[in-house]
Amino acid sequence: MSSAAGANKKPRKMISEGKFAFYLLLPIIILSCALILYPFLYSIYLSFVELNLMRPQLGPEFVGLQFFGEVLRNPEFWTSLRTTSYFSLASVLGTFFIGLTAALLLNNKFAGRGVARSFLLIPWAIPTIIIGMIWKIMLNPNTGVMNAALSQLGVIDQYIGWLADPKWAFIMLTLAQIWKSFPFVTLLYLAALQSISKDLYEAARVDGSGRWSGFRHVTWPLLMPTTLVLLVLQTIGAFQAFDLIYGLTKGGPANATQVIGLHIYTQSFQFTKFGYGAASSYIITFFILLLVILYMKLLREKDLY
Repeated sequence: MSSAAGANKKPRKMISEGKFAFYLLLPIIILSCALILYPFLYSIYLSFVELNLMRPQLGPEFVGLQFFGEVLRNPEFWTSLRTTSYFSLASVLGTFFIGLTAALLLNNKFAGRGVARSFLLIPWAIPTIIIGMIWKIMLNPNTGVMNAALSQLGVIDQYIGWLADPKWAFIMLTLAQIWKSFPFVTLLYLAALQSISKDLYEAARVDGSGRWSGFRHVTWPLLMPTTLVLLVLQTIGAFQAFDLIYGLTKGGPANATQVIGLHIYTQSFQFTKFGYGAASSYIITFFILLLVILYMKLLREKDLY
């Protein structure tokens, strides 16, 4: 009987490796949808409705594209967008220059290279809001180390209110952003440099190329894929800058450092215009997408990518 029962027992059906992997990933997929997809869809919904928090019983009112038109007609939006564009251009160029220079230096063998690479990570590891507060203390007009150091070196004869002057506030904010961002650029460039075959440099030397010629014709073309990725990431990061600026200048003085992130924050959470803030965010997202497409188009036209 037992042998007959065993013969009639159906074999256990085995699931494929693909289905098994999907079942294992299903919890994280659900969690990702809850944390990413739902807020994304809800923000789109907010850009088309008006919420009256003073009279919540009225419920949301559908207003169509009203908030998009309001954003495009608001001169404060365009002023903050212009400030953001200047800030992004200056910080991205400075970040690339310092990051690539540091990567070229750290790619060489010298005593203490490992220690230098470790210290490189410090600015990148510090929370951005803390960096803003550190720079604010450094730039204090009375007790800041910046004025003290420059005065001791004889560069200035009187203390400067760095964050009280619109021009200096913008410059210092840009320098703080560069200091925060360049380690990431350095690390990616350093990884790309170490993947370049030494044989290419040897062949360039045989052809009579010097250091500059070797960099121009060998190193730089091979760094272009990394450059494109970094260009996109750094541009997005600069347009999204908020916590550094909030911790350092809060948009002042006289709105000289009022970037688009602060403008959206003010409209959304201080004036409770959530629909306006959501619409502003998607207009900026569209603008960034245009920049990314432009980057790729220019690089491909020049056969650099």
